[in-house]
Amino acid sequence: MSQVARFAAVALLLGGVGGALGACQSIAGIEDRRYVPSEAGADGGADGANPDRPASTQCQDYCTKARDVCNGILYRTDEACLSTCGLLEEIGSDGVPCRVHQLDLARDTGESLELYCANAGPGGNDACGSNCENYCQLFSHTCADDFKRYTVDGADGDAVCVSKCLGLVDTHLFDSTDQGNYFGDTLQCRLVHTTSSAVDPETHCPHADLKSNKCLDDPTAEPDCDNFCHLEMAECTAANGFPVYESEAQCKAVCNALPPGHLSDMSENTVGCRMYHSYNALLDPKGHCSHTGPGGDGHCGSTDLPKTGNTGNCESYCMLLETACKADFDGSFADHAACEADCVKIDGAGPSQGYTTAATGDNVQCRLLHVARALSNSKECAAAQGAAPCK
Repeated sequence: MSQVARFAAVALLLGGVGGALGACQSIAGIEDRRYVPSEAGADGGADGANPDRPASTQCQDYCTKARDVCNGILYRTDEACLSTCGLLEEIGSDGVPCRVHQLDLARDTGESLELYCANAGPGGNDACGSNCENYCQLFSHTCADDFKRYTVDGADGDAVCVSKCLGLVDTHLFDSTDQGNYFGDTLQCRLVHTTSSAVDPETHCPHADLKSNKCLDDPTAEPDCDNFCHLEMAECTAANGFPVYESEAQCKAVCNALPPGHLSDMSENTVGCRMYHSYNALLDPKGHCSHTGPGGDGHCGSTDLPKTGNTGNCESYCMLLETACKADFDGSFADHAACEADCVKIDGAGPSQGYTTAATGDNVQCRLLHVARALSNSKECAAAQGAAPCK
């Protein structure tokens, strides 16, 4: 679902218009993102809430009301609800009373049931804390071993988790059923599995992680540029030392100039491949951010020309140059093969050269930066072909 469609759905809810809920790796190997088709009725949960944390009266009342008012969509099982509620109490906020209030609004007003129920769910939906803040706090408690990767070198794990979480698709609705958010590449899907992790962490923690092995979209689908760039601007940034696009608008311009491919792509010169590496950058920005950039850095697309070997970034460079600077391209090259043959002679043409928005000098990385700019400003075409500062 595009962001426009999601925002439209939320607008309808805020306007009091009823509607159906939007249907919405334990990472032993960083490359292990695989789609899992729907399994009707699967919840993977163990029977019984955590015996070391008896449910409080407040949690029993909350879970009964959540089940009755929201038609059982907020939690897969009563055990998952009680265990999640206990964690919310343990975290020490007013999260449970706030959620009970949202349930009362849903019951008493008879309006915007889907929105109030989302507010009353585990994420809080900006009414009882933000979805990302609540997700990260709950995930840190239910999947402590998995969460450690966000605390490397003494980092504030919650802050790191939230900053990365902000790149995920947030539907601002919540439905834990198979027809809702149990599947799909959304923050809400991760919240569903986080609540199930409160009962069965071994099964659900790999599903609940930011780089989930369960919360995936159909691998045959084309990637959405809005979703890719939203994720990219959260993962490959100046703050982590690997800025790849100067703005979300620039990212979208590059995205729209490249073949979309499919979400299953891992090496093709497509947006799908770049999105794959953007997810890998959740855990390893140094190793993967450059692969998400305009050139693909030889990991998303490369062409083997006779006697030149892997041209790395040149295939993408020539493709973007023709789109952004058509007249200049036609005046300089007979075809793409001629452009690539010229490109491979320039420093930085090969794979794994690295790319950031700080690129400068007589190299392909500088030309890629300026051809990305040229997609919205034709004055950048000269630099994109080697004029200053790319000389």
